[in-house]
Amino acid sequence: MLRGSMKQKPFAAVISAWRNKLKLSRPKAAELLGMSPRTLQEWEQGRSEPRGFAKIAILEKLGHRA
Repeated sequence: MLRGSMKQKPFAAVISAWRNKLKLSRPKAAELLGMSPRTLQEWEQGRSEPRGFAKIAILEKLGHRA
């Protein structure tokens, strides 16, 4: 959770919703975000996520408030 708010979605849900909303394949979404499809898969499945400023930068790129 970001900033301790229980109302915000987990990172995995945010990134999956973004990709599904835009109807992007995982490889295309990963390309747009500048990462490997495997990393994106790990994030979407909740096994890992970016930290600190990297997380904030990704959320801003997705149009989601950090």
